[in-house]
Amino acid sequence: MAKMMDIKDETYAGEQKVYECIESNLPDEVICYYNREINGKQFDFCLLIEHMGMLIIEVKGWNSSNIIRVINPDTIETNLYSNSVGSPKKQARSYKFALVNTCNNKYCINPLVMDMVCYPFLSENEYRHCGLNIVSEPEFTLFKEDIENPTKFAKKIASVYQKSNQTVYDKMVGDVYTTCRKHFEVIEEVSNDVSVPYSELRVYSNGISISNISNIVSSYFSGIKQLIFVSREDEVEQIVQNILSKFDEDGLYLKGCNFIINSNKKNEMKIIGEKVSFFNFEIYIIRNLSKRIDSNFIIYNGLIDENREDDLQYIANNSKFNLQQYMVEHAPIDKNIVVKAGAGTGKTFSMISRISFICHQASNANILDVKNEIAMLTFTTEAATNMKSRLKQAFMNYFVLTRNKKFLDMISGIENMRISTIHSFSNLVIKDTSLPLGIGVDFSTVSGTYNKQKIFDQYFNEYLKKKNEEEPMFFGNIPGSIYDFRKLLLKFADMLYNKGYDIKEATEDVFGQSIAKMPYMKEIIQEVIIKTEKAFSSFLYENNSVNLTEYMLYLNRCVGDESFNKNLYQYKYIFIDEFQDVDDSQIAAFLAMQKKLGFKFFIVGDLKQSIYRFRGATMDAFNKMGCSGNEWREYALNINYRTDMRLLERFSELFNYLGKRNLIPYIENKDKLVGVITNQFLSSDELVEQIEYSKEDEDDDIYKILFEKIKQRKSEIESNPSFSKLSLSERNIAILVRTNFQISKILRQAKNQDIVLVESDSNGDLYRIQPSIDLCKLTAALSNPRNPVYLFDLLLSNNINIKFPVEKLIKMQENEKLNFLIKCLDEFYLNVINLSWNELVFEVQSKPVLMVLRKIYEASKPWKTYSLDEAKQQYYRTNYDLVFEDLSKEGKYSYLTLDSINESLHILINTGSEKASRSISEGGDYVRIVCTTVHKSKGLEYDTVIIPFTTDSIDTMHRNGLDIMYVNGKVGYCFSVNGESICNEYFNTDDEILENEMEESRILYVALTRAINKFVWFNKIDSNGNNWGKLLEEM
Repeated sequence: MAKMMDIKDETYAGEQKVYECIESNLPDEVICYYNREINGKQFDFCLLIEHMGMLIIEVKGWNSSNIIRVINPDTIETNLYSNSVGSPKKQARSYKFALVNTCNNKYCINPLVMDMVCYPFLSENEYRHCGLNIVSEPEFTLFKEDIENPTKFAKKIASVYQKSNQTVYDKMVGDVYTTCRKHFEVIEEVSNDVSVPYSELRVYSNGISISNISNIVSSYFSGIKQLIFVSREDEVEQIVQNILSKFDEDGLYLKGCNFIINSNKKNEMKIIGEKVSFFNFEIYIIRNLSKRIDSNFIIYNGLIDENREDDLQYIANNSKFNLQQYMVEHAPIDKNIVVKAGAGTGKTFSMISRISFICHQASNANILDVKNEIAMLTFTTEAATNMKSRLKQAFMNYFVLTRNKKFLDMISGIENMRISTIHSFSNLVIKDTSLPLGIGVDFSTVSGTYNKQKIFDQYFNEYLKKKNEEEPMFFGNIPGSIYDFRKLLLKFADMLYNKGYDIKEATEDVFGQSIAKMPYMKEIIQEVIIKTEKAFSSFLYENNSVNLTEYMLYLNRCVGDESFNKNLYQYKYIFIDEFQDVDDSQIAAFLAMQKKLGFKFFIVGDLKQSIYRFRGATMDAFNKMGCSGNEWREYALNINYRTDMRLLERFSELFNYLGKRNLIPYIENKDKLVGVITNQFLSSDELVEQIEYSKEDEDDDIYKILFEKIKQRKSEIESNPSFSKLSLSERNIAILVRTNFQISKILRQAKNQDIVLVESDSNGDLYRIQPSIDLCKLTAALSNPRNPVYLFDLLLSNNINIKFPVEKLIKMQENEKLNFLIKCLDEFYLNVINLSWNELVFEVQSKPVLMVLRKIYEASKPWKTYSLDEAKQQYYRTNYDLVFEDLSKEGKYSYLTLDSINESLHILINTGSEKASRSISEGGDYVRIVCTTVHKSKGLEYDTVIIPFTTDSIDTMHRNGLDIMYVNGKVGYCFSVNGESICNEYFNTDDEILENEMEESRILYVALTRAINKFVWFNKIDSNGNNWGKLLEEM
């Protein structure tokens, strides 16, 4: 008789019959588990058979009269249920794979797991007659005759083992067999993985012994994070040298925070200061530690006894140990966690450490499958890519250190882990529930700008024609120009989508009464905007597409729909970065998913950095998430690793002032950023620089001061003795502005000077910069090889590096000029490429044009003529290459000729193509100067931040534009034209002005906290009104 580990349930006759068959007909060594849960799913039977493996049996107690029809393997209609049922074979396989994943990930074993379907009341003939043979093959199905015949039953199970297609597996003997039993039965011993802690915080107030050092080294190389506190330098020296010696012995070389394997280099480390740290290891010196703490102790996994809380606080106050990050990392795994993280406080490090902790605590957290049970959501693809890369590197370091293959499995899991933008995550969920919503699984995502504009223009033009027939002077009633008014109307619906409201469902009362100055506005909303949205929605439906702006609306519908299949998701934890930027519809969707799936949140954000109000973000994000509830634990990070501590002190004066005025959510004792770094090459007086000017000063003079100031700071950075060791961020100077228009002003001025090279991350300037212009001059001359005008342009460009005597041309005839110009070109090209001008023209006409242009470029080296500055040369080469890439792409769609390339370049340059140039952020021993908006700088850092424009008013309505509110089911809107605001009754102008002032203050906070070492701002001393300049004067 088989060993039955669970009591028989009398509820289901089919399961009762199979239970009795197993118990009576299988040998003693077979162990049967009944109605057990695996990874949140309950199987019917699991047989554990020594020397073979495990067999999952899914029982369906159907009679032939119960089966109406089998439509397909996933749709079986019966008279037992109102809805059709799915495939029992797939149900069995899902239990099988859940069991396999558990064994692989939790116990590092790979046993054979098989699956079968059992119909105890159906014969094989009835099974075929009903059509169930398309659901499961007969060889893997138990029938009535099998259950009732012990020999047939045993043979059928044996045949499944023989036909198993799992070619590589661990035999069900010894430790593998014992481990599988321990999973289902009471475990008397603790497995090795669980007994090894994640971290050890060690305090040695009474000195350290050789045995202590041996334990530290052993623990560290077992993968246990070490945080150590001692009172003397020699103790640090002993511990660190023992670890470095083991690195050398194992062929590991520590480079930064990561390892290089199979290295012959010897590890050396100078003990400077009172902290030493590298991967998974930190050691601190605290003088007179024994005077405050009377005995040595160890804290495992962040489980702090009450009597040690004061000791840890003392340690944090008297060292650079970050107790805040430690508490976040080791926070309870059964609670939702919210982390209020100030600028530069290491939130990415904290999130990675937290995931490492959760992965280690797999058994307690019930995390069995990292790639399916943890998701991390960010706002940008770059952030997601960076997070995944750093997580993989962390687990690679664990593997290199311990040689434990489970960390390789972790890396594989992280590679497939859902680390993505919120919209990518939404796309996945929408696809899973797309059919009930009326869209196909393979729907495409579109921005739809062009098609939507076409539909809008049709309705708008029809409306204007109708109104003009009714009122010949109607056009005069529209505020501003028709063109500008049209652009604002096009934004109307999208702005409401960003606030989680679907305008297609709006009724007239939602928009209030007609406005006296725009009595036609309600008509336009109904007859143009809503009709456009409905027509565009139909267009998307017909083309199986979803508009990106409506993603969150679809996500909420999916989660709320009764067809939402929670069994598709196994999430136990969802991490959300930059939570202050989420909108109401995203919050609603996250909470609805949590209610259905039961996962825990780990969210990180900072309301002081909430600067995406135009995208629907509000200051109530954390409250709406319910972060103050009992199921949440709140932590704060305010120790800043980015900015000079003296500069932070200066900033705190302003932040405190803004907090007292309620312009930013700032309470000094909670939100003040505490610095830990100091730049020894800058005095306190040099950290903040105010450049004053007045309306009497010329613009050109102000820009000249700006570029000279940049040149000065660039020179200071380059003269730093440690320049080669500076990070890319520490080699960056940023000019931060509010708008793209301001970037254009800076770039125009930058082109007229030769002091510094200014790049932009925000402007499409590729075809307005010198590399494109030089290439265009070359192709123009090659296309017109005997036209003196084009040859003259070529000789004066960076393509030709010779002294060209322009004055000689003045008295020459046309033929003489042509011959002279060709002679000059011959002289240059014969020298650099060994071809005359005519030979070069023949070559470009007879060979692949891009190949010849590239050959000319490499030989003539125009970047050296362009500038002697290495950074400018690199910038030139980088963007010349980008133009070539663009031209190569064009060649995929049409045959490239010299004339077609020349024509394309002329069009792109003359029409002002918005293609962005490429920055030179990677490598190079130079300082990069970038001009960008504050919004684009979010998440970045720069050695020096310069704010040149500080006079724009921050407490008025926009001079031109559209503002929209959605509160309590009502839509408030306001059109601003040439400084005049036209609003409906639901739009509160005073509230909007206050919101503008607060958001501008938060934007200023973000701008300042990008700086590492220095902050420079321009102050127009005779400016009027409330602006950044007036706020900065408080600093």
